[in-house]
Amino acid sequence: MDQYRGETVVNATGLAAMAVTLLIWVGFLLSLRAQSQSPLTPTDLALLRFGLPALCFMPWLLRHRAGIGRIRPGHGLMLLLGGLPFFYLLSWGSSLAPVAHAGALVPGTAPLFVTGLAVLLFGEPLPRRRLLGLLVILGGVLLLLGNGLLETHSGYWRGHLAFLGASLLWAFYTLGLRVLGIGALPATALLCSLSSLGLLLLMGLGLVESTLLSVRWAELWPYLLTQGLGAGIVGGFSYGVAIRQLGAEKTAALGSFTPALAALAAIPVLGETLPVSTLGGVSLIMLGVLLASGVLARRQAAVLPGSAGVSS
Repeated sequence: MDQYRGETVVNATGLAAMAVTLLIWVGFLLSLRAQSQSPLTPTDLALLRFGLPALCFMPWLLRHRAGIGRIRPGHGLMLLLGGLPFFYLLSWGSSLAPVAHAGALVPGTAPLFVTGLAVLLFGEPLPRRRLLGLLVILGGVLLLLGNGLLETHSGYWRGHLAFLGASLLWAFYTLGLRVLGIGALPATALLCSLSSLGLLLLMGLGLVESTLLSVRWAELWPYLLTQGLGAGIVGGFSYGVAIRQLGAEKTAALGSFTPALAALAAIPVLGETLPVSTLGGVSLIMLGVLLASGVLARRQAAVLPGSAGVSS
């Protein structure tokens, strides 16, 4: 794992790629919150999420097969943890706790796990600015969840543990993308292809259930857009580009914007209102992201005479 090269400077290409990723993630969360029930099983959603991108990105996978063959097993495992293990753990948690809690906990705590793994596995430094930003993000996430974290009688705590586990897997996936040594498209193609093969194996053994062939088109197309086209194809590529341009830790920190943006977007889209605690959580998350991502530090460096740039 010595290929980890640390964080890069904030740049326009990386920020644009992450903006696209955030829009896709927010749309995905809103689509789940807008529909309380679906005839699709978690396996159906996984087939849409990984199967369609696998077919679309297959040419890039074949073109880069030589580079893929040189991937270290440990790095490849880090990538695959963001596939089926992450997906099924997130789906299981969503059956135990509200989707809104998943939207806050998974992207909200991912930068904590990413930074922790980077420090422990790769010996990355932890500037006080980033540590402060991460703690502010955590405070915002806790405020956003509110009393839901304290309702032990509801059994939500089991879903929360699943969400935290999914967040840890996503952190491994994020760092895996950073150290893999191949481009965003080949990495996405590899992840989706192997995940699709894993799904077919599980289905062949009768371990998972699929109703995809019996679902009507009207019930299928929203998930085809959010899972297959959005999260699978566009989101997988844009997230990979963001990591290559910004680095794993900055990208994960910017990903914490997701629950805040989803809460704000739910006002016009779903007609929801923002209580004071939610508004405070959104504000804290945004402040923490600005601190942890280094955007504020970059602006400060630009006005300081003789500044040599931003240290990550």
